[in-house]
Amino acid sequence: MEINLTRSCYSRDQCMASTLNRMLLFGWELPQNVVGTLVLVVQAMRGNVIVISFQQERVFVELRSIGAISLGLFVFFTCKDNPFVPVGRENRDHEFGHSFQSRALGPLYLPVIGTASEARVVYAFAYRYVTGRRWSGYYDGFPERQADELGGADLTLRPSP
Repeated sequence: MEINLTRSCYSRDQCMASTLNRMLLFGWELPQNVVGTLVLVVQAMRGNVIVISFQQERVFVELRSIGAISLGLFVFFTCKDNPFVPVGRENRDHEFGHSFQSRALGPLYLPVIGTASEARVVYAFAYRYVTGRRWSGYYDGFPERQADELGGADLTLRPSP
């Protein structure tokens, strides 16, 4: 597991303002941050973490296996495709897009975005089970399309359905 954390401030006042801002955001996204911390610990204990880096005011965690989620400060992503929905190198930016939704909604993120996103995942699993094919429409609706847009996901990197 590789860890890359960089931070720079040009003045003491800038560092203090930045630290205060991070603390306020951490509290605003507290439910997601608590769950994200637990997910990070579990994934690290399972040896499922490739690299952890701090960029764009978020902790990016690249995973070895399938599955991705954005939880407050933490953006868990994979580039590994799966049989349920198309996933490729654009997944990092897609999950980063969800982090903007988290910042906007704060404690409402999990009930609003998390529930809608999880419902789409459940449908994708059911679709695969019933049809034998993966669901090509996963990213076409709320909140997934918005996450692509907010994160600037390069959709040409996403595998074909």
